[in-house]
Amino acid sequence: MKINPLSSEQLSYAHHFSLTNEKVNFLDFQGNLKRTFALFQQQNSNALLILKTDVLPEITDEIARYFTQKDQKLKLCNELNCNQLFGYAHYVGSEQKLEIIEGILSQINDGILVLNTHSLLKEPKLWDKLKQALLFGYYHLESDKQIPLDNLSRKVNFKLILAGSRRDIAVLANYDESLEQFALYTEVQTTLSLNETSLNQWGNYIQSLSQSLVNKTFTNTGLEQLLKNYIRESENQQVISLYPTKIKKDILGIAQFYQDQTQIENVTDYFEFLEKQASILNDYTQLEILNDQVYIETEKERIGQINGLSVVEFEGVPYSFGEPLRISCNTRLGDGEIIDIEHKVDLGGNIHAKGIMIAESCLSNLLELPTQLPFSASLVFEQSYGDIDGDSSSLAIFCVLVSSLAKLPLPQSIAVTGAIDQFGRVLSVGGVNQKIEGFFALCEKRGLTGQQGAIIPKSCISHLSLREEVIEAIEQGQFSIWAVSDIYESVELLFNKPFYDDENPEESIFSIIKENLDEESETSGSIFTRIYKKVVKK
Repeated sequence: MKINPLSSEQLSYAHHFSLTNEKVNFLDFQGNLKRTFALFQQQNSNALLILKTDVLPEITDEIARYFTQKDQKLKLCNELNCNQLFGYAHYVGSEQKLEIIEGILSQINDGILVLNTHSLLKEPKLWDKLKQALLFGYYHLESDKQIPLDNLSRKVNFKLILAGSRRDIAVLANYDESLEQFALYTEVQTTLSLNETSLNQWGNYIQSLSQSLVNKTFTNTGLEQLLKNYIRESENQQVISLYPTKIKKDILGIAQFYQDQTQIENVTDYFEFLEKQASILNDYTQLEILNDQVYIETEKERIGQINGLSVVEFEGVPYSFGEPLRISCNTRLGDGEIIDIEHKVDLGGNIHAKGIMIAESCLSNLLELPTQLPFSASLVFEQSYGDIDGDSSSLAIFCVLVSSLAKLPLPQSIAVTGAIDQFGRVLSVGGVNQKIEGFFALCEKRGLTGQQGAIIPKSCISHLSLREEVIEAIEQGQFSIWAVSDIYESVELLFNKPFYDDENPEESIFSIIKENLDEESETSGSIFTRIYKKVVKK
């Protein structure tokens, strides 16, 4: 089985824009949203629309502009209380008269009121009164004196949009279980699925927004680099972020960074600058590895040791960084217990523990063991002092278990990431760009040898949007990335031996492990291994 490294063309996404200079705005990407808005407008008064969205000025301004163009009166409220919303009656003792302070509802009669759901939830009983006004068309002013209700009653005719996060909407729905019976629901789409049409529309949108904000435009190269950065953030070559607030922030930042350019040609330096400002803690960590305070090998071979790949997130830092982790394993004949040291000392999360159990189950299945595992093992993430979670190390754990059982060395020049299932399929993981780049940076500082590289799941090829220095090193044969679909490909890459081999079965890893277990069981007095030995011989 020959598994070739990925070519440089597979390591990033390229698109050549064909722009029409058409003016495009954010709502032009919101086909479903505009159809729901149209249906909402056609309904009679007392209609409610639940809108899942981030309540940010760039989004609410677009919504306000849409309804204004439809000659619809609209009022947005981010913060409010009962008096502000409904108004109130106040008795002025010195003048012996009742003063009426009208609220927002009286101003928005025959219009649309947009409320921030998060603000509304601060005073849930406010929703009960607002719901009555919406459905029944009247409400009562609050008063600090006993005044007949007829004097304080107000008729009202309006429509309501409640805008907020999925969590806030869920909290309101739990408070009022009847909500879905009279409310429409829609979402603001904040991601864009990429195809030839949508990419060119996105390019026109960037140009339109940039022209209006900073009176600058992007060249094709500038747009391609901006797209590559957004793919890098989304970790998906088919989907990018469409948040107008983020795009606006990036355009303003790029324009400031390249003040002398009227047409922006290169944006890579800007995004690398931003990431560098947040990488101080990552630099310290890498320095510890280079100074051997954290022991990570990138050459030679070791039995029962492998370099896994992790993503480190620092609290308060907007970027995550890749970092290699040394995973070690000791095996011995025993009663089948796999000791996950991280989990034992409460440093490993539940998903991490699940990944180890899956690796154990997969290995047991592939070794065709008739009883429980005839060996015990200890697994540890060496020199890790913080919490570890996730199952992206389960492929590395499987391989280091195999290495320890077969007594075959693993190349320390190759780092591994990937989740597996019980049948040996290698499954997708997150943060693959950062993981590769973290290991590459360490290898580059120590000196690239041409033997170093990373193994990733084949399903993660569509996540790739690597930095130019990594791509250049791959083009020059100094670094490699292999994409695998199952453990058989992974094992053959790392050990240069197949797991199973029909032509030379004694050379397979399966046979080597079985032979090692048989030899060690001869000297073992364990009841489990004696049962194992008898069953195997039968």
